[in-house]
Amino acid sequence: MSISKEDLIDFDIVQGLKELGGDDGDDFLKEILDLYAEQYPILLNQIKGFLKNSDYNNLSKSAHALKGASLNIGAKEVASICKTIEINSKSGVQEGYLDLISNLESIHSLTFIELGKL
Repeated sequence: MSISKEDLIDFDIVQGLKELGGDDGDDFLKEILDLYAEQYPILLNQIKGFLKNSDYNNLSKSAHALKGASLNIGAKEVASICKTIEINSKSGVQEGYLDLISNLESIHSLTFIELGKL
């Protein structure tokens, strides 16, 4: 899979977060990313659990929550995958989630590698 860091990350959002932090912009960004890093596995586990139980309503809600959190830090490809999971689960789609979740985990890892370089 060949994906550029520009495909993974919205650098305008990252820059905006740094600017919100003022003189401590880099520290503020790190703090926000750390909070996201704590939230991500919780939401991912919820997504997996709701899928396992075929609870598509809550699957949609958890995917929506992770999408929003991802958009807030500029993780646009992660958010895009979450959006697909959200829409599919709202629409009653019952297949394809394992591939989407696998892709989500891979893209998340690549995104955090790139964010760690900032």
